[in-house]
Amino acid sequence: MFENPTYPRISLPADVETRYPRYALHSYCEGVRCEAHRRNQFIGYPVLFIVGNADSYRQVRSLGSVAYRMGDKQKQLDYFSIDFNEELSALFGGVLDQQTEFVAHAIKTILSFYKTKKTIILVGNSIGGLLSRAVFLQPPDRFDPNTVRLIITQATPHQAAVIHADSYIMNFYSRVNQYWKDEWNNSLKHLTLLSLAGGDRDHLVRSDLTSLNGLTDESRSIDVLTSAVPYVWASTDHRCIVWCRQLVLATTRALLEIIQEKKQDSQTTMQILKQYFSPSVDLNLGINTTLTYKKDPTIITESSISIHGKEENDYVIPLKNSKFHRIIIHSTNAKIYLRNTDVTLDITNTLLPIPPTYSARKMIRFDIKQLDDSLKQYDSILIRLENKKSQTDIYQIENDEQIVELSAFDSQTLKFNQAGYVKLVFPTLSNLWQVYHIHLSSNSENTPLIHFHVPWSNEDQYNLISLRPTSSPTTNLPKPLARQMRLKLHRPALFTNGEYPSLELFLNSKSSYTLEISYSFLDFLSQLIRYYIYLLPTFLFTVLCVSYSLQVDEVTLRTYRTMLAWQIHIPVALLIAILYKIVIILFPSSTFVVNIHSNGYYFFCLPLILYFLSLSLWAMISFIIDYLIFDFIHTMLYPLLTYVSNELNQQQKFTRLIQWISLSLPLMVTLLFSGSNGHIGLFILALLHVVWRGTINQRLRRVLTTVLLFHGLLVVLNLTGFIMHIKSILIQGLYPLLMIMPDPSFLSAICCTTAFYLRFTLSQSQKQIVQVLKIIFLKYNRSILILLAVISQFFCSYSMHYLWILISFIFIHVAVIFFVPSHRD
Repeated sequence: MFENPTYPRISLPADVETRYPRYALHSYCEGVRCEAHRRNQFIGYPVLFIVGNADSYRQVRSLGSVAYRMGDKQKQLDYFSIDFNEELSALFGGVLDQQTEFVAHAIKTILSFYKTKKTIILVGNSIGGLLSRAVFLQPPDRFDPNTVRLIITQATPHQAAVIHADSYIMNFYSRVNQYWKDEWNNSLKHLTLLSLAGGDRDHLVRSDLTSLNGLTDESRSIDVLTSAVPYVWASTDHRCIVWCRQLVLATTRALLEIIQEKKQDSQTTMQILKQYFSPSVDLNLGINTTLTYKKDPTIITESSISIHGKEENDYVIPLKNSKFHRIIIHSTNAKIYLRNTDVTLDITNTLLPIPPTYSARKMIRFDIKQLDDSLKQYDSILIRLENKKSQTDIYQIENDEQIVELSAFDSQTLKFNQAGYVKLVFPTLSNLWQVYHIHLSSNSENTPLIHFHVPWSNEDQYNLISLRPTSSPTTNLPKPLARQMRLKLHRPALFTNGEYPSLELFLNSKSSYTLEISYSFLDFLSQLIRYYIYLLPTFLFTVLCVSYSLQVDEVTLRTYRTMLAWQIHIPVALLIAILYKIVIILFPSSTFVVNIHSNGYYFFCLPLILYFLSLSLWAMISFIIDYLIFDFIHTMLYPLLTYVSNELNQQQKFTRLIQWISLSLPLMVTLLFSGSNGHIGLFILALLHVVWRGTINQRLRRVLTTVLLFHGLLVVLNLTGFIMHIKSILIQGLYPLLMIMPDPSFLSAICCTTAFYLRFTLSQSQKQIVQVLKIIFLKYNRSILILLAVISQFFCSYSMHYLWILISFIFIHVAVIFFVPSHRD
């Protein structure tokens, strides 16, 4: 920020304000411009910043402040931002439609402030980028698609939600993505889309989800990692991507150049975006020129050489009849030309920038063996150094790249002597869970350039590694130059076309180097957590189902001891892993399998790892509950609870009244507030029930502890809805959630509450039906519950809201099995 930031609130039509009291529209300004903004006077080009999950509208200040400083009277950006009350929109799909509608109203209001007909640029952060795409599904009377020609998204999960928390999120994604697939070359043909991914440091939104593959084509869209953006060359975390200085500068420069162009068409916009975010060499942009020579140029025949400006000479690299396959040139303050006997073409401006960030260093590559038509007419490359600070490194490559087979849990050591350029290709680096560390050592103190490239994800990672001399290994080095480099993927390989991840080393040919590649087990665990942790709730449910099946046969078995029944858990875990493999082989085109492959979620050991991780978590939690909590409560409160229980048994009417009050409370909470509130109220009653009945009846408490864990899992899945409802109450007052927005957990709360109190409400005639069900459940108990556990794997892995239904069935099962007097309290 350069001056004090101000966020004047913009009034919307009265009906919009009434319908969306939780939301607001603001403009961003600094200094003298704020007075005009307060009067809704805008003279620049409108840009709407759409915030993401639990984000603040004030995050617009990074882009807005830089644009304010860089803009002038001829080119100026007016930034606007939407306040969504920091709602958890990525975890609660009930608000997505309302937020999209408000975005449409905000765009319409913003454009009404401009006298001339204008379009608006949308910049969406996180889930805000999805809203910027969803707004095109709004009806014509609310939103005109032609008013938006450019969308920039930052760390937006375009492919699918990070967590499929409820059906509203899944339906929203399905509608938006299907519309874009169908209309990209129809009603959206005027649109240009840029998707930026944070890469390795973004632990909230994985880079594979930000891909536009299958949604758009490359003619009018770009999706790229920030580590590959020129002059950024760094990964950003989920929030930093909004205010990363290098990225903010690149975005602002691109936008200012776009709005200054007279042609406001998609092709012109794409050319500018590619220049700033995904540049490529275009020799057609070269300039014909003539050169004069003080003396004959020096011909370069070496495979690797570095030339400096103090030598004051021109250099020529032959293209015709060259024995080399490729030529790579790194230059600083040098002119590069292509020439033949008749023409000299200046291609200096077509070179691509490379690190370090604050330098004029650039690069160009030539494939000698596959010269295209634009190169065949030239005989040589001429290099002219402009001043004494100029430097050019030339790498002429004769040998093909070196294939390296990465071993799973081992390290490799490679040595390079008098090699200026080395390219290593990794055909076996194809899984998201593979992570390798590279360590480069040398007898030279020169700083090499290392470039890691993944062809299918527009991913380029550079790293300048300062090497410790072997003679003084303890020398302290600046932290930015001493960091390690990791080889790992951020997106699965859907197809390779013979291209694999590669590592390029630009070295000093006069030195020797040792490269050690080692597998990182800790990073392997971090990748598992990053990519597969959202599958954990389904496995937690599966493990509880198996444990509960053991307790039905032996009620006195403590919950944590059921986790130690390896003779049951190991076969079930293997069964799930084998069934996954069978389904993948037999049904390769099913939606479930397509999701597995497209997101890189499956490898054979994954179900086993997640199963036993869930088993360990439940074992620790249940041990703490059984021994450290309930046993302590039993010791301290047993006399008091026994006395109260005896008194209540003498007052049957009073006891029945308590039961009906207990039954009505969660139902009333569900109806008057929200399903998530009902789940939490029911969990509290279940906890009290376990403490009460578990203290009086030790035999039944074991099962009630397991049921309480099912309750706890359900509460965690519904916690987002509870937070959303509390936040809405603070703005709109005490209304049921269904009156404000859709409530995903409403029906499940009704089902769970009814099932939990089933044995208190049945009549004598209905008890006979329960007895029949009980006989069936007991006879096929193990088969039913294990089948339920397996079914959850294939139906709930990507749709966790289905777990609510399955847990409801568990509650019904408990009520039926333990309904008879022998098991009653």
